[in-house]
Amino acid sequence: MIEFAFILGNGVTRLEVVPEELLLRGKVYGCNRIYEEFEPTILVSTDRGMAEEIQLSGYSKRRQHYTRKQHVIEHSGARILPQQIHNFSSGPAACGLACLTDVEYIFLIGFDLKGQHNFINNIYAGTKNYKSKDSAPTPWSLWETQISTLLTKFPSKNIVHVNPLHGFTSVSWLKHTNFKTMYLTEFQQVINNL
Repeated sequence: MIEFAFILGNGVTRLEVVPEELLLRGKVYGCNRIYEEFEPTILVSTDRGMAEEIQLSGYSKRRQHYTRKQHVIEHSGARILPQQIHNFSSGPAACGLACLTDVEYIFLIGFDLKGQHNFINNIYAGTKNYKSKDSAPTPWSLWETQISTLLTKFPSKNIVHVNPLHGFTSVSWLKHTNFKTMYLTEFQQVINNL
């Protein structure tokens, strides 16, 4: 059986996948507030407010939780992100952690990049430590650069953008031979035919 890594971003397309089912097929990496509704194999948070909230909840003592060194609360159980991905955003940092393992296929789910109807595209918008639902879309150029860096540094890792919102994916990602997009139907066939 090939072990997969599933990186759950918080764009709306993530809602089309059941995270619990993914745990049966590989390691699941989640970001930020997902911890309240689902316990991924590994949780990543790189913003101070979210990282502190997670640690103060006690989650970091029970489960693997990575954050930046400057956000670690002593004795919380939180782990420090490795140096080569220390300054990455949460989603790309989660992908970077998966790249440092022996998995061959890494699926990016809920990495929608662009906003929805000129508003932020994040299922947790409007909650504590997040922008309001009527905020402008988050610029995605940094995420694009960070994933491109991983594609270059880890050519043996196959990174797959699952169900891109409105078919949109980064042109710079498409230039890499170890990158592809996959719509939901194909993704479900791949992971169900192990």
